[in-house]
Parts: sequence; structure tokens; C-alpha cells
Amino acid sequence: MKPIDTRVETVTLYHRGATVRRTASLDFAQGLPSELVIAGLPLSLLDHTVRARVDGKGGAVVLSNVRIGLWAPPRGTPEKPPDQKELEATRAKLELTRDRIAQLEHELAQLGGVAVNPRPSPEEGKPPTPSPMFARASLEAIIEDSSAKRVDQLRTLRAEEKKLVEAQAALERRIALASTATAVRPDELSKSVTVQVLQGSTAKSGTLVLEYFVLGARWAPAYQCRMARDCRSADLQLRAMVCQRTGEDWRGVNLKLSTASPMSWTELPELSSIRIGRAQPPAPPKRGFRPPPQGASSLFTDYDRGLSQARASRPVIPTWQPPELELAPLPSLPAPELATSRGFAPSADMARDLDDEAYAEEEESVELERAPAKELKKMAARREAPPPPAMAAPAPAMAGPPGMAMRSAVGAAGLRAKAADARGGERQSAHGGDEEGALLSASVDVVLYASLRLSAASDGTRGHLTPVDRRRAFLDALASLQLSASFDVLSVVEAAERQGHDVYSLSAPANTSDVRSEAGWYDYVYPTDATVDVPSDGTWHSVPVNTRTATGDVRYVVVPREDPQVYRVAMVKNPLPSPLLPGPVEVYVAGEYVLTTTLPSVPPGGDFKLSLGVEQAVKVARNTTFSEQRSGDKVVATTELLHDIVIDIANNLDREATFEVRERIPQPAPEAEVVVDEGKVTPTWEAYKQEERQHVVEGGRRWVVQVKPGATQTLKAHYRVKLYANNELVGGNRREA
Repeated sequence: MKPIDTRVETVTLYHRGATVRRTASLDFAQGLPSELVIAGLPLSLLDHTVRARVDGKGGAVVLSNVRIGLWAPPRGTPEKPPDQKELEATRAKLELTRDRIAQLEHELAQLGGVAVNPRPSPEEGKPPTPSPMFARASLEAIIEDSSAKRVDQLRTLRAEEKKLVEAQAALERRIALASTATAVRPDELSKSVTVQVLQGSTAKSGTLVLEYFVLGARWAPAYQCRMARDCRSADLQLRAMVCQRTGEDWRGVNLKLSTASPMSWTELPELSSIRIGRAQPPAPPKRGFRPPPQGASSLFTDYDRGLSQARASRPVIPTWQPPELELAPLPSLPAPELATSRGFAPSADMARDLDDEAYAEEEESVELERAPAKELKKMAARREAPPPPAMAAPAPAMAGPPGMAMRSAVGAAGLRAKAADARGGERQSAHGGDEEGALLSASVDVVLYASLRLSAASDGTRGHLTPVDRRRAFLDALASLQLSASFDVLSVVEAAERQGHDVYSLSAPANTSDVRSEAGWYDYVYPTDATVDVPSDGTWHSVPVNTRTATGDVRYVVVPREDPQVYRVAMVKNPLPSPLLPGPVEVYVAGEYVLTTTLPSVPPGGDFKLSLGVEQAVKVARNTTFSEQRSGDKVVATTELLHDIVIDIANNLDREATFEVRERIPQPAPEAEVVVDEGKVTPTWEAYKQEERQHVVEGGRRWVVQVKPGATQTLKAHYRVKLYANNELVGGNRREA
């Protein structure tokens, strides 16, 4: 069946992996097809995550029986290969022709060696010997005619040899092509999804939606902040560093960036009840087992009865029997006595069996006496009915990983018990026995129901879910396309999955962090405003997500005690209704690149700071004075150390600016006999402990003042250090340079 052309419409990218959503328009004007085939899917997709549906117009379309297989480009109808005998006949003709050519070349060489003897030299004083001219001319004519005839034959044979060589090459090429016409290469393989369409719908058209999860994709946040010249507004652009090697390129897709972990197991919490009164016994532990419904063992009763009747109605073919021999009758022997002192005495086990049999016969007789007439008829019918046929022997397990044959004996209920046990439930067998419990303990620790199939009624494991061998399923899918593979197809699929896992070990771009670890326990989705392109090359690509305009304010911070330079710090409000994850941010002011810094985690509607570097248009100067005086001439006198600080701010900007000037006054040690008093401060400052930087300082102070453009602001502070007159401060009494 021809596959349906689908396109990748939406991709939800998680911190590890992605969910791909493909769509296709379907036309049911000619009726519903029996199956839908979607090919060209990446090998790294997880089979159990495939979901398919059809949004029909004019009626619902129900899909079932989703199957995952392999796909390769169709080869068309292969040409019928030539007969091998034809090739052998051509080779024989070619060998005979080459032998004849070699013979003619040998004859030409022999003819070329024949020459007319020259006239012999005469004896001295005698005339020359007569030489017959006719004989010599006849010999030369014979040599020339024979050579010319053989050259013509050689030319014909060589032309025939060329045709035979070409014919042989063509036959060999056709045989080679015919032998490889159904063979596929590993790079041609892709996965396919086949779904069955249930008939009965009246839909005339619809949209096919296919979703699946793929490995080998990750992302990290990044930002660009373009601020105006006055830093009152900014365009904050959220970008994503995306790396994917899923095996399919994302072209023109709607990308959604998520911080969730879709493949993790999550359960809703259960609130326990609190009762006042008498102590309640502890609740029994939950069992990871659900008993089969009543009457489940009789599901195949009709099938067995029909099969037994079909076998009974089969005509009996008489077979030859050997003639019976008339034998003399054996003498009658007395019946053995079971419990006598002189005869045979049964063993303890045999006696127990006999007692049990006698007890069963006694119970049956009592039951017959007490049963009504209808029950007696039913019991008689059961006795007359033929016994059910013996169960077929279990089919041999297909080739697969270790434990495959063990899992084939586990029933559906047992598999449910194992799935519950994987989540911490109690291990139970399908029928409460210990045999299946042992099987469950030896089976795999995770059960994927998408890879299970219900056995046929004629199978020895009927009524049980058995795992499907992936290798055999893939080969069967290729065989349905009349294709074959000379390599291990499962190893190619597993190599694609490993290649996807290798993406997670790639080093992330500079200053980026893991999405899941930084996002914590909240999940959020960041959709892109426009479609994006992300090739499957395993490298990092910067993808725009959205751009929002944010309000901001700029403050000029200076610590003249340490550095007279003034630094710009912008306070920007998060314009997104979503949180901002930590990541690198490129800062531009008035279109000029300033710096790259790291953006912290910001809640929705929260503020964050951006350092914009040094502002050269503002100058700050700090001057200090120091004086020392004695409080009096008493015996217990104190020394007062007077410090004055004067800071001048010259605003050369073309706008009014807010300045934050940070200072610090000395603080005495806990055991020191020193007192520090703050004097007159103009304008008034406030305490500042620097808690936002997680580095608390003691004695911190700061001024926050507004300075008009072109104006100068003077800040003054005075503090006094008192100590006993005979003491001095460690490092000198003067605290200001």
C-alpha cells in the first residue's frame, strides 16, 4: 500500500527528547481504506509512544491495531533474472572464439616465417644456376592468399569476441541486479507505522494526526536584551540553543520548548483519612494483582467443543491390521487380596490413594442421592460428553533477548502484576500460585504493553500476552515490501537509539545550564511565535522563540571608597507571563553591543538586574579629613578620632539620573573597648547590608540621590571613633585614606 505523505507540524522539545506531531489531509471520497501507512519516520522513535488518530469531517474514524515496522524506498517490480544456462552458453562461445583467434594468430605467425629461398651463389668460373621464376611467384601468391584469408577470418572473430564479451557483461550485470533488487542498505532504512481503519464511518475527509517520542534532542535558554539609549525600555528576546540528531530535519515547524520530563513515572498522592475514636487496624498493603474475572477459564469452552466435534466428524480411514492369532485362553487366577497377612499388602502411598478414591466414590454417591432430577441429567450428560482435546505444546520462543522464552509463559494478569510490582506493588501470580511468581521474578523489570500480543486460540499460550520479537517484526515488515536485508536490522535501529543518547553527553554552550535542574519542579512550555528550522546534524543552533517589550530603569552605582568609576545597572521587569530560566544574555544599548552576562532565574512579573558597564559621562570624587582630640585632662580620658567624608558627583548626562553611592564605616570588634558614633550626614543615608549578593557586610551605608543633568551633588558624612586615651587602634587611628 502506498504510504501517506505527512509533514512535521509541531515539535515539543524537552530537556531530553522531543514529541513530534505529524499531520496529513485525507480524502475518503472513494471510501475508507483498510489500512493507513505512514513511512519515513526516524529510527530513534520509541515504538510504545506512537499515537494515531483521524479527525474526520462528517463522521468519526476509528483506528486500531497500531504496528511499528521498517520501511525502505520501493524498488518496483524486479526484472526477471536471465537463466544461468544462457550465461554459461555465452561463456562457452566466447572461449571457443578465443581459441580460434589464437589458432589463426599462430597460423599467421607460421605463414610469416615462410620465405622464398634466394638464388644460390655460382661457383667460380661457372655461370649462375637457373632460378625458376614461376615457382617462386606461385609460392609468394600462396602465402599472400592464405594470410589475407586468415586476416579476414581473424577480423570477423574479433568482432564476434567483442559482442560476446558485451553479452556476457550484460548477463552478469542483469543477474547481479536481479540478486540485489530486493536488498536494502542500512542507510535506506526508516520506521513506518501501519494502522487499521475500522469500517462503518461516513466521513468524507479528515486529518491524520500521528505523534511519537524521539531521542536525541535537547535545548538550553539564551536571551538578547536590546535597551534604548535612556534605558527606560528594552526588547527582551528569548532564544533557545537547540541540538538534535533524531534522524529527521525539522523544517517550518511550530516549536514548543518544555521544562517537563515526559518519560518519568508520576502518581497522584493519596490522602489518608484521620479518624477520632478507637484505634483502627493498619490498612492492608495494596496488592499488585487483580484476579481474573469470574468465568475467564471458560472462554475457550465453545472453541474446544467445536474442535472436538470437528475431529469426531472426521471420517475414519481404515488401515491395514495384522491378522489376529487365536491364542489359548489363560487359566483364571484368583483376585489378589489387598490386605491379608498371607498375600500382597499395598504400600502406604497406595493405600492412601485407594482411600481417597473410595472417599470420592462415596461422596459422589451421596451427591447423586441428594441431587434433583435435572442435576442428575446434567451430570450424566457431562459423563457422556467427549473429553476436551489436549492443549497443544507451547510454541518455541522466537529469537530474542534473554528471558524472552520465560516471559512467553506469563499471562495477562501476571503481566499486570509485574507492572504493579515494578512500581512497588506486591508480586502475585495470575492464579495465586508460586510458579508464575518465579516467572515474574525472572522477567523484565518493565512491561510495555505496546510490544505484547495476545496468543491465538490454537496456541499453547492462549489467553496470555506474549512479547513480540522486534527483530522478527522488522524483518516481517521488510518482507511484506518484498525486500530483504543482508545485515542485522535490529542492530541498525539500536545504533540510531545510541546515537540519540550521545547527544545528551555533548557539552552545552557557554554559560548555559540544564533546563530540568534549573527549572526545579515546575513545568512550563515556551512556544515560538514563528516557525523555525532545525537540521538533524548534532550541532547547536540558535532559534528565536519570542520577543517582548519590557519596562526598565537604570541606576548608577558607585563605591568611591574602592573605585571612582560609576557603573550602570539596569532594572528590567520580566515582560513574559512565564518564568525566565538562567542563561546567557547579550546586552545592547542603543544598538551597540555592550557585554554578555548571565541572567538569573526570574519569576513571572519579577525584576532582574543587568550590568551595563562603566558610564564615562559621570565623575565622582571622594575627599576625607581626619583630626584627633582628647576629651579632657582627667585620669580616665578618651581619645576622639574625627573623620569627615565629602563625595562630589558631577552628572554630565543629558538627563536626570539616580545615583546609588555606597559607603562603609568601621565596626568595632565584639571585645574591643571602642565606640563608633555617627555624626551629621547630608543628605541622610540608609543602612545597607548587601544581602541580595549573598555576601553580608557590617557597617554598610548608601545614598540614593537624584542629580539633574549638568548639576553637581555633594554628599557629606561625619563619624567619631572613641577609645581610651592610652590606647590606639590596630593599623593606625586614621580610618580613611
